Amino acid sequence: MYHVRGEMRTPSLGYQDDTQIGKREIAQPQLKEPIALFLDEKFLCAITLAGAAEEILARLVNVGSEQSIVEESLEAIQKLREAGIPMMGDLSKKKIFNLWNNARNTIKHHDEKSEEIVIINLFDEAYWMIKRALANASKLGIPISNEVDFENWCIVQLHL
Repeated sequence: MYHVRGEMRTPSLGYQDDTQIGKREIAQPQLKEPIALFLDEKFLCAITLAGAAEEILARLVNVGSEQSIVEESLEAIQKLREAGIPMMGDLSKKKIFNLWNNARNTIKHHDEKSEEIVIINLFDEAYWMIKRALANASKLGIPISNEVDFENWCIVQLHL
């Protein structure tokens, strides 16, 4: 048995040596690949992979004592509410966060309480998860080589 951060893992099959890799280097292809999947209209897999990147990038932003894009958005909602502008009903920050992550979590997990059939807009969920991950990557100065392709596609197809 080998150890990873003190945890046990199975012995290697010997095909490849272990790799030491930083979280930024992990998140970068985890965002580049879902953009390629999105452009190929493979939205389901794009959600999951972009969600993994978004989570890592958000936590890296937090380590740098900044707010992730989700935290900034939640703060903006709170400020609008304080100014008398109703936003997102009376949902708590936690419920809004859970709502924004519901699609990713629903397609990643299943337990005895989960429905076997889900209703989801795969395009919208992939789009927003990629946008969130790109915003966090930008905060960290991590370049995503196909970001321009994604933005150009959105301009042409969605007229954004």
